[in-house]
Amino acid sequence: MEDLETLRAKFMDSKPAPIPEEAYEPRHPRRRRTLREEHALPIWGRWVIGLAVAVVVSAVTFYYFGEEAILRSLPIVLQWLGLAIVLAAALVVYFLPAIIAWNYRIRRSGAIFTLNLLLGWTFLGWAGAFVWSVAEVESR
Repeated sequence: MEDLETLRAKFMDSKPAPIPEEAYEPRHPRRRRTLREEHALPIWGRWVIGLAVAVVVSAVTFYYFGEEAILRSLPIVLQWLGLAIVLAAALVVYFLPAIIAWNYRIRRSGAIFTLNLLLGWTFLGWAGAFVWSVAEVESR
């Protein structure tokens, strides 16, 4: 049997076995998806935002180009329905950063919602919440 000194010299002087390249890089490297490939909004969200923008644009157009004529020709139920649609569209656009954060289950979605709720009326607060939510999605 070998003594302790010869075993120590044998194992301490020997070099470790080389690690194969497969251990460092995966067989199929995972490429990070960009925001364009992995949309921050699902298809239904893009449809809702498109509808919201269309409603807001049509409301502004009607306001400037013939509010009285249109309102006189519509029954009161449709007037209230139009107002409800415009308000719903405005809420969707206002809370868009919180919707993105909630949809992607971002860890700080509560903070994004709070920032959006309290400071979203100042365009800087809304833009900050929007950039924060999209940046969190992009960093995944």
